[in-house]
Amino acid sequence: MSLSKQSREALLDAILSVTDKFGSFENATITDLYFQVDSSQGALTIFDDDDNELAKTTIEEWNAPAQEQTSSIEKTLRSELSQMQKVGLLDKINILKPYSCTLVDENKEAIVDIAYIDDDTMLLDTELLKGLDEEMDEFLKHLLSE
Repeated sequence: MSLSKQSREALLDAILSVTDKFGSFENATITDLYFQVDSSQGALTIFDDDDNELAKTTIEEWNAPAQEQTSSIEKTLRSELSQMQKVGLLDKINILKPYSCTLVDENKEAIVDIAYIDDDTMLLDTELLKGLDEEMDEFLKHLLSE
């Protein structure tokens, strides 16, 4: 699902507002970011490790039953965060690296990790990792047979 320009701007504003919640890197915080979507309203809320609300916005496209939206929301957030990281916007968040961005349910239980942010680590798409276990097993079998 692609977001409208208005929804993309709302998501960007919400993530950038998180930068305002943290001080300078001298006082950087150890935390992760948790993204919670209330699909009955299309509301996105971003929390820290202590369940403090850091930002809240509405994404109109996410106003649908939760079961239908989870996969789409995950892909959209992963894509948007990846784009933000490529242009350096996530580096403005004064959180000690590495940190992760996780999609959570209404009980704040983790559904899926969306992104892992570190200076030396790339964000990987789950499509890229499909079949990796089987390939590694085959490679190991081939090595051990020689």
